[in-house]
Amino acid sequence: MKLLVVGGSGYLGRAVAVAADRAGAQTLSLSRSGYRPAGPGAAGTGLVGDATRPGFGLSGAALDEVREEVTHVVLAFGSVRWDCAPSEALAVHDTGMRTVLASLRRLRALTRVVHVSSLLVLGRAEGLVGNRELFVGQRFRNWYEYGKYCAERRVRDAGDLPVNIVRLGPVLGPPPAGAALDTSHGLLAALPYLLTGGPVHLDRRGHYPCYVSEVGSAAQVIMNALDAPSTGQTWSWYDPDLPTLAQVYTDLCAAWGRIPRLVDVPALRPVLRLASRRLGVIPELLDYSRPWFELAPDVLSDLPGDRPVSGGDYVTTTGRHLRDRGRVMAGATR
Repeated sequence: MKLLVVGGSGYLGRAVAVAADRAGAQTLSLSRSGYRPAGPGAAGTGLVGDATRPGFGLSGAALDEVREEVTHVVLAFGSVRWDCAPSEALAVHDTGMRTVLASLRRLRALTRVVHVSSLLVLGRAEGLVGNRELFVGQRFRNWYEYGKYCAERRVRDAGDLPVNIVRLGPVLGPPPAGAALDTSHGLLAALPYLLTGGPVHLDRRGHYPCYVSEVGSAAQVIMNALDAPSTGQTWSWYDPDLPTLAQVYTDLCAAWGRIPRLVDVPALRPVLRLASRRLGVIPELLDYSRPWFELAPDVLSDLPGDRPVSGGDYVTTTGRHLRDRGRVMAGATR
């Protein structure tokens, strides 16, 4: 297997490269930075490119190598910011995916592609949702969700390509060598406010699943999807133990010896929204302060290969990793 990881400099992309290296694959990690792994635990060869440009933004020998030799591709590129602007979300996930699919059609040795989608494509879906559904009448909380929906829609419509899809929720866990967790968005963006003792309103005080998974297990599911004989399949992956949002924040804050103040005060929601920036609350967190969609209980039974095991207490370990590297700030102390 010669694997191209598009978005290979990212947190998940690097974890995929490590898993591929362990499986004996030759890996090319494509990103705008051209990240070149080094040091213990590193894997893959870096390529400077741009997924949103024809031919992945490559030229010369690098383009020839990709077009003639790459057999497998993982699409893990794009913005992961829940608060991204519509121009960014659509330019990368919609228009960019169309360009990527055109580039894939030029790969002469291609046998399998895995597109990394998000469970958040389901937005505010109602009722039980499984792997096969995409549009179920849902509304979207933000442009990130809609952008990921557009990307998956384009991939599903590309019936001439050997593509499988893996949907992931928020991914946590200490990053692989050379990677860093971005604490400026998503679930982690609330940490500075929680660590200073600020109250956060969550329906049921956050006692509902947020579909997190550990980065190593997510990478293994992607590798299994690359090996799956069938194409055109969609699979979902999240921690089968289904930790709640309250549990995730409690375990993350434990590294600092703090207990997050999670409250269920509906009247507080509009106040926090109006004064969010001033109070230090992350507005995007407010969009997820109510129970998320409900996944059908059998979605994990469809997974290809063996179901992976999450590495240890990965949520608590994530908090310790962030604490030890000073990755979370704003008044929080060790």
